[in-house]
Amino acid sequence: MDRTAEATAWLRARRGAGRARRSGYAAYVVLVLLFGWYGLFAIGLFLELSHGRPLAGHAEVITRMLPSGLLFVALAGFCITVRDALWRGPVTPPRPDVDWLLALPVRRRPVLLPWFALSAGIWVLAALLLGFAGALLIAAAGLGQIGVLTLACLGPAVCLALLAVVAAAVVERSRKAADLLHRAAPALLLAILLSAMQAVAAAQGQRSEVLETVELWSGPGGWAAQPVLAAAGRSVPLWPAALALLVAATVAALACAGKVVADLPARVLRARARASGGVLAGILAVDMRSVRLSMTSSVEIRNRGRVERWAARLCPPRSPGLLVAWRDAMALLMAPRRPGLMLLMLMLAGAAASAAAVTRGGTAYLAAVMAALLGYSAASYLLEPARLDADDVRRTAWSPRPYEWIALEHALTPMLVLVVTGCLLAVPVALFAHPTAPLVVLAAAPVLVAAGLLSAYRSPVPVWVMLSGPVLGDAGPLLAMLWYAVGPIVGVAGLSVLLAVPFPSVMPQVAEPWVRLATCWILALVMFRWVRGRARKRMRP
Repeated sequence: MDRTAEATAWLRARRGAGRARRSGYAAYVVLVLLFGWYGLFAIGLFLELSHGRPLAGHAEVITRMLPSGLLFVALAGFCITVRDALWRGPVTPPRPDVDWLLALPVRRRPVLLPWFALSAGIWVLAALLLGFAGALLIAAAGLGQIGVLTLACLGPAVCLALLAVVAAAVVERSRKAADLLHRAAPALLLAILLSAMQAVAAAQGQRSEVLETVELWSGPGGWAAQPVLAAAGRSVPLWPAALALLVAATVAALACAGKVVADLPARVLRARARASGGVLAGILAVDMRSVRLSMTSSVEIRNRGRVERWAARLCPPRSPGLLVAWRDAMALLMAPRRPGLMLLMLMLAGAAASAAAVTRGGTAYLAAVMAALLGYSAASYLLEPARLDADDVRRTAWSPRPYEWIALEHALTPMLVLVVTGCLLAVPVALFAHPTAPLVVLAAAPVLVAAGLLSAYRSPVPVWVMLSGPVLGDAGPLLAMLWYAVGPIVGVAGLSVLLAVPFPSVMPQVAEPWVRLATCWILALVMFRWVRGRARKRMRP
């Protein structure tokens, strides 16, 4: 018996004024944020257009950056939307609706389609705001009329947003699609970074017109960029065909959206509803680890591949002191995506470190900080076993060794992986540019791993910090973020200072790298002692 109309009518009657009040409050917050942040920028730039072209001096740079820059924005927005479906998705009703309503004899499509429409509306609004900002920037450079540019930017932006939302619904429905997206995450991240690097190179005059032409016809992102380029005065003779392809793909995707939404499994919706509640609770508590755990709790574990099956057959070492390092190594083999992301972050950190070595002044310090941040990200990908042991101290009950020593033993495998991988990446740099590049790796690896362990074995935020009130200027959330990030801040800041600040000229040039290496190791020893104290306090508060 179909009870869809009866159940939905009862829900509307029960929610009534409460839903209107919540919707009004949400609309008020959105309007305040838009007019307070985006509105000031957009209105100010729009008024400037009536008096001239404030960015006319950068017109040539913007013209060179447009093809690759538009592709970067489209690819990044599409990936963000689709990646959201791995833990939440465009169809995420409240948990009471999922637990109660879907268990009744109701049709899924009328119940779930409004939530899909709500998500599509939110992403379309974000696309409209981003597209209008792009039209204002291009018009401010004197590359076209604001009206034509607005139409050329908003239409393709809406089509891309709708395509991304439908693709996210497919990922939410299909476990195979989610698994494929999960596997392709490093490749997608690399593609986004390469497109950003291409845009920067184009701004400096190093363009590849052949590559740009291929990208403009490579998919929806390139199709959406062609009308914008035509409105900006570029020669794109086939842009109507690209726009027709984009519109046809969007219409086809929307035609399939109803069936995709109706086929969503109830178990997936329940998992996503629980994950959304956990993420909201973690954000309110300013606990990013809880947010991360809630996001990963809804992702189903895929079947083991060949590498995982091979790793499962390996025998553990007989020495008790190597068991933790062996478990960490097996965890990396079981999740090969983490070493892949670590390698990518190390390559980017190496590029930033090379930039810091060839520049001077504030640019060198900024590049050093960026290299340290990327290195910390690389180390954090290898420390998930330590974070799991810190989340639940019962996981180490199998070992008779003290808990604080187990915390330090979690540093062995990450340090070995970082040192070996970093030295291999530093060999070409040492041969052709900087002979001391391997010493930088040896100096940075212990500090970065210690910073990651400090983040893993962090203490809970005291209640007085979150409820500081007027005593601390209502800065509770900011203080909580600093409380959690104090370990990484110390490691990144200390490493940046020790590797980038010039030493006194009285020191011999040959001894300087070794002095930096020794000071970094001293900092690492201090931080490891701090880790030990945090772990002891976590076990016996």
